[in-house]
Amino acid sequence: MIRNVVSVIDGAAGSCGKAKVIGEIATDKNINLGASVTNCMPNAGHTLVDEEGKARVFRNIPVSIVNPHTELFIGPGSAIDMEIFIKEYESVLDLLGNRKIYVHEMVPKICERHKRYEREHVKSGSTFKGCGAVLQEKIIRDENLEFFSGYKNAIVCSNDEWLDLLHKHLDNPLEYILLEGSQGCDLDLNHSGNYPYVTSRNVSTSQLFADSGISSECLLETIMVIRPFPIRISNITNNGDYIYTGTYGRGEELTWTQINLASMYGSYPFNGDVECLPYNINLKYVKELLKKCPEIYLKQLFGKDFRRVKINDLNLLQILELERLVYKVRGLSEYVTKFLELPIILKDYLENTIFDLSEQTTVTKMERRVFDLYIAKLKNNIRINTPSNLYLNFFEHLDREYMGEVGNFEDYHFNKYLRNYLDWLENETYVEISALGTGAKNGERILKKSLLKEIEY
Repeated sequence: MIRNVVSVIDGAAGSCGKAKVIGEIATDKNINLGASVTNCMPNAGHTLVDEEGKARVFRNIPVSIVNPHTELFIGPGSAIDMEIFIKEYESVLDLLGNRKIYVHEMVPKICERHKRYEREHVKSGSTFKGCGAVLQEKIIRDENLEFFSGYKNAIVCSNDEWLDLLHKHLDNPLEYILLEGSQGCDLDLNHSGNYPYVTSRNVSTSQLFADSGISSECLLETIMVIRPFPIRISNITNNGDYIYTGTYGRGEELTWTQINLASMYGSYPFNGDVECLPYNINLKYVKELLKKCPEIYLKQLFGKDFRRVKINDLNLLQILELERLVYKVRGLSEYVTKFLELPIILKDYLENTIFDLSEQTTVTKMERRVFDLYIAKLKNNIRINTPSNLYLNFFEHLDREYMGEVGNFEDYHFNKYLRNYLDWLENETYVEISALGTGAKNGERILKKSLLKEIEY
């Protein structure tokens, strides 16, 4: 039995940077990547940022398209929205060349009725892309269900054809095969412990194998991608509706202000940390901020009762978040706060400058909620998936000094705070960290050990 399959999965609730890791594997000229398989639906968006800073978003097409020699497979666990797929396909023609994308015959098409059904029935947080509804029709064998019929070089293969093409690579001891995971383990339908605030199916390495028609005996290793502070999607939909989307176990919900300040000054965010800083609140200016802040962000900050908020009842953290959101609306990720007295950390910036690390989701473009890491949830995901290593992305959220760093682990002298954190993570999980992702761009990482093992046969 040849073991040459590598699974890349998200060990939290999504948006840990799987595409970055996949891209680094696929563009490594020392790795012979024969094939890559996705079973993605359009509710997942995977963003790859190249070395020049150009971002590409993938929904159904494998991120490994960046390797011109890799054969590309879309498995039967996928579902395709033709409007989204055509835009994605046309946007990657420069990468695709004259290659074919092999699409399994059991990939259904998402239609408007599927999205409408979810908008009417799903009340627990959703991107409303129709993924759960189309899966429901597939399971009950609904006669109205349509299947993908092809688009240009994205060709439909029968089950036998698809498996034959894929297994040519599985039977080659000189090639790696990549299974590109989507969503995150903490969105798993059955084992996340977060139901009903979950996605429409199971999220695990074993599910990737089942969806791809590959024996789990072919597994060489699983790379689990994580981040120091997991995220969940916003409680606010695109049209401003308030829909609760769940928590992160017992992990405390944090604010981006806490992440921003902790990363700037090399500390760990905790409840009450901001109040320890010197501050001065000008209520007149707070009133101006409330007027300038869009309603959708006021709902995000204060909940559905945002209209009842009184200025005198706001705490410092809420005021700082309000200020950050107003600057964010103006497109500013660096700004001078009028409420805190902060030391200068970089000589080219004014005192009291804050660098905003906040993020929007790839699909809905709403700001992500951020949480402290609840280690018990991560350990549970590790028990289910037994990863060979952890790829810790967003390392700059722990210390902004490392943003964009590229190098090898042994060449860095981390401070006690960071050493303790990394030791704690490895000791708690019994899994070694392979790399520290330091930025969005391909290759922005501090490598601790090789990502891939040697193929076994």
